[in-house]
Amino acid sequence: MAGTLVVIFHPAHLACPAERGDTLMDVALAAGLDLPHSCGGNCFCTTCHVRVLAGAEHLSPMEPPEQYRLEESPNRTPQSRLACQAIVLGGPVHVALGEDAPNGDPPGAEDESARF
Repeated sequence: MAGTLVVIFHPAHLACPAERGDTLMDVALAAGLDLPHSCGGNCFCTTCHVRVLAGAEHLSPMEPPEQYRLEESPNRTPQSRLACQAIVLGGPVHVALGEDAPNGDPPGAEDESARF
């Protein structure tokens, strides 16, 4: 799997392979994670709202439609992204799913990047 990138989903610390150009939603669903996506990944809702704990520089920049949608989210943080819009460009990327996921840098973030 040379050249494969990695996205680590928290709180499970699940390292998932990703390809450049995948969205965070693509990676989560391919791994069998339960990531709500009411609009089917079309940036019409905020049900796929996630928090990027580390590696945000390895994702595509936020574009106006995503920023507009996130303004409607009551749980928005500076690390917020919509999984359907955040495109993986490099790695590793650490992503928090759900309300119980940790805030801030995950422990051992640099160590998990060597898995793929």
